[in-house]
Amino acid sequence: MIKSAIFEPNLLNMSPKSILLLVTIFLFGLTSSAQYTEKINSNRPGTSQGAFSVGNNVLQLEGGIGFGKEKHKILDTKAKVFNFDYTVRYGLLIEQLEIRLNGSYRADGVTQTVGANEQKINRSNFEINTLGAKYLIYDPYKKPKKDSINYDKLKSWKERYKFSWKTLIPAVSAYAGVNFVAKDNPFTFPNDPSISPIFVVAAQNNWTTAYGGDWAFVTNIIVDKVTTDNPAIGWIFTATHTVNEQWAGFVEYQGQKSDFYSDNILRVGGAYLFDQDLQFDANIAFNFKDTPSIFTCSLGASYRFDWHTKDEIIEEPGLEGGVKEGEENEGEENEGEEGLDEDLEEIDGIENDSLKLEKTPFINDFEDDSFRDAIEQDLDERRTEERLERERIENEKIAKKEDKKFRKEEARRLKREEKAAREAEKAAIKAEKEKQKMIDDIDAELDKMEQDQGVDGELDDIDKQLKELEQMEKELNQEEQKEEKEEKEEKEEKKEEEKEQKEQEAEDIDAEYEKYQKEQEKAKKEEEKRRKKEEKKRLKEEKKRKKAEKQKKDQENDSGS
Repeated sequence: MIKSAIFEPNLLNMSPKSILLLVTIFLFGLTSSAQYTEKINSNRPGTSQGAFSVGNNVLQLEGGIGFGKEKHKILDTKAKVFNFDYTVRYGLLIEQLEIRLNGSYRADGVTQTVGANEQKINRSNFEINTLGAKYLIYDPYKKPKKDSINYDKLKSWKERYKFSWKTLIPAVSAYAGVNFVAKDNPFTFPNDPSISPIFVVAAQNNWTTAYGGDWAFVTNIIVDKVTTDNPAIGWIFTATHTVNEQWAGFVEYQGQKSDFYSDNILRVGGAYLFDQDLQFDANIAFNFKDTPSIFTCSLGASYRFDWHTKDEIIEEPGLEGGVKEGEENEGEENEGEEGLDEDLEEIDGIENDSLKLEKTPFINDFEDDSFRDAIEQDLDERRTEERLERERIENEKIAKKEDKKFRKEEARRLKREEKAAREAEKAAIKAEKEKQKMIDDIDAELDKMEQDQGVDGELDDIDKQLKELEQMEKELNQEEQKEEKEEKEEKEEKKEEEKEQKEQEAEDIDAEYEKYQKEQEKAKKEEEKRRKKEEKKRLKEEKKRKKAEKQKKDQENDSGS
């Protein structure tokens, strides 16, 4: 098939009922907003790109070989040319998007006459390889009016066959790609870089007329190699006409203008639809100048691997097998259409309908608006359910994320508190050990003094010192009790704050962060307070130790004298 929407039934030989069926199923197909077609949608045998893609999850291979001759009058050269062109198309993710890889390989033998001798030069290389993507920007058939079928107008021959100006609005797509050129390529400009961009705007009109059959008109505007020293502008106009269900012909005009090469080429040919996935084609091409003159014959084929499952668009209602859905409703649909069929047959004087023998069971010919309303309502309900489900899943994800963050912060806080408690316990054990060591040292000194001197006055002094030490210990105990009481109060306050913070955490994440900051500051203050307390105790113990050493030295001096 060429440029899609061809190989359609000829309306000239169709009954009014058949035309009505065609309009009905055509509008039904457009409501699905899909570009997939039951039959292969190929760009061959022309060189232009149609506006529509091959359809989602469809892989299509297109290729051909050509043989020709070229003569250059000024250079006095002749060349025999062989070329092979290929295209790989794939519908990706959505119906409107298509990725495309295409290229052309050329081999020729150029014969040049120099004096009485002939020189022959053989050349071969890829003229171009391009990788890009095409996206359908505008589809004029995407959203038909709800009440677009008027059965009273369809009874009028004038209303059925008059020209519709809306069909002049084309479908428009944009293509962007990258050219890859090998180094030392004899078929490209010498200074061309290996990589350059190409942009194409493609427009397509599909017409089904009463007297002329089916037509497709494609326009391509091409801007190529704009970043190089040899930019090119091109244009292609392709008209395709359906002869019957399997044969189609085309004519194409291509123009190109650049500093390296400019030309105008005309192509004429046809295509044969072997089955819905395979097409064969042939064409001839020639230009209108002699620097050089070109004449080429080409043969090609297109084949698609159809893995499309989402949409089913029927190209030939009443003539194809169609979609299997709705077969069980055949009887009800046929009953609803008998009355209007008879009226249309009486108006046009047609006794036999050409579609009656091949009526497809899946077509609901003349449904009222309630059926479409029910479909739209069901679609809206399913979309609403899907949206609510997506929102619920998103809310669950957010809640899980916040809960995970809160648990992580809580674990960090508990770890810090546990570490601070271990450090405080170690400091208390160390202070207790130092205190016990000091007491043991004093006891040892007292025992030594009793053995050496046995002086009651010195014993009284030592008793006095012990009392002072006990008083100091008492004061320390009081301070420790006071500090324990303060710590207990702080812990109670802390518990109250934690309780309030837990209540606020579910409402405001910022409150949790402020709580974390307050806990940090509070832990820092507690650590500072504990450090000062330990420093105070150390100073007191140091003072007691120095006082005891001084008394010991005084006693030794007195005993020595």
